[in-house]
Amino acid sequence: AFLRQVTWGYFMSIRTIVAALAMTTIASTAGAVAVVNGGFEDPSGSGSFNTYSAGSTALTGWTISGASIDHITNYWQNSEGQRSIDMQGNGGNATISQSVSGFSVGQSYTLMFDMAGNPAGNPAVKKLIASIGGTSGSYTFDKTGKTLSDMGWETMTLSFVAGATTLSLAFSADNSGTSFGPALDNVRIVDAPAVPLPAAGFLLIGAIGGLGLMRRKG
Repeated sequence: AFLRQVTWGYFMSIRTIVAALAMTTIASTAGAVAVVNGGFEDPSGSGSFNTYSAGSTALTGWTISGASIDHITNYWQNSEGQRSIDMQGNGGNATISQSVSGFSVGQSYTLMFDMAGNPAGNPAVKKLIASIGGTSGSYTFDKTGKTLSDMGWETMTLSFVAGATTLSLAFSADNSGTSFGPALDNVRIVDAPAVPLPAAGFLLIGAIGGLGLMRRKG
């Protein structure tokens, strides 16, 4: 009876810990900060694509500077939804930016976005710079072997710590002499997980194994 009581108490303690870890993981991802029009679904557009020049306010939530962008509808396979962006519309390096609010100062976050490259022209390797607050990163995508119907989208990430409640988010093409730029879609920001969910799973496996050993010893 004593062994059963100890075993039950051990099991309940492990169950409580696992539940707490799971809740921590859920809480860390539930507080995602909203990016306005991160999928570039607005405006609805028409035809294969529409070109927006620097200073245009057509792309909801975003400011366009530098050169122009192409707002893609059905010219190529989008990563998610019905639209995406070619960051070099008529040549030159464009930048799109917006101010994002809702951060907790000192909290870790991850900027995520999907990247590909216009396969219709060179260079083969497309370059893109992403920045959020004071953190930036350079990204490349090789369009070799990719087609308009099979873009080969890849998810890119940039981890950062919020230094203010509102931060500037920007993407810039980093190529020269081309109108076939890096493709961008599905921009989002999530809390950086404090405890990965697999850790809770491993703990549970260990707890089950421990209970098995206790039963065999009894």
